[in-house]
Amino acid sequence: MAKQKFSNPIPYSQNRHYTYNDGFIKYGLIEILKNAKKEKIGENFKELGIRTFANVNIRDTDNQIADSLGYTIDKKIRIPISELPENIKIKINNDNTIYEVKKRDSSDGKNIYLYLQVATAKKEGLR
Repeated sequence: MAKQKFSNPIPYSQNRHYTYNDGFIKYGLIEILKNAKKEKIGENFKELGIRTFANVNIRDTDNQIADSLGYTIDKKIRIPISELPENIKIKINNDNTIYEVKKRDSSDGKNIYLYLQVATAKKEGLR
């Protein structure tokens, strides 16, 4: 029986299958609610879409970069690569906490990594 030559296997980094089984994020914008006199009476979260996500560990280098730029990272998540609008806010798993996207990274070409910070205290009363 003759020896068979096999082609080089695909490198591990290219053959990786990602799962997004930690729940759903809702992304959207903040609407300012005004009365008839054009006075601000509140804010509302206007949902633009939903994506699945996976929680990711925050590395020390991520925290160092965030500190040097003047913000903190409260949560880091991974979503499948797709189009996302700029300046969006995020709700995770029907929780009322709203996060701001401080940084995006899609260097691997398969995922978007979102670095999230809890929105400021004045926005906590959102619906």
